Amino acid sequence: MNTKPPEEDRILTWKAPEHLHHERTRLWYILAGLFVTMCIAYSVMTSAWTFTVLIVVLSVMYWKMHTKELDLSTIEMWRSGFALNDSYSEWSECDGYWILKCPGYYELHIEKANGTAVKIQTGEVDPYKLHDLLPHLLPQLSNRREKVLDTIIRICKL
Repeated sequence: MNTKPPEEDRILTWKAPEHLHHERTRLWYILAGLFVTMCIAYSVMTSAWTFTVLIVVLSVMYWKMHTKELDLSTIEMWRSGFALNDSYSEWSECDGYWILKCPGYYELHIEKANGTAVKIQTGEVDPYKLHDLLPHLLPQLSNRREKVLDTIIRICKL
């Protein structure tokens, strides 16, 4: 495993957020506040004080995490591998790639042999250009779909 990028020229480089920043409506905030209030009321009624503390802490953490500006990640590709924010991986360490089409954006997913995955939006890069380039470097995993939890997170705008 090589931990530093190769000396060869880059094939492709772009910056994009790793995940989508959801614009939430007033209704979303009302429903989320109602849900948190109901959870706290239930935990107080059942004397589950640790659950009360957990709900409050998670709510504050969620609010803090989602009020900060999204950082852009940089992905660079070479013939021998790719780097996401200075974390280099060789193509031989990867099982394949697939591209998820979402409303208004595309996400590139690169699955590694160790079971982890790299996910980043395609940003200004044409996903069809990626689809033309990547099969020469890595097999396409055409049977992959978005995980159920990721779908729920996207639909609920979490």
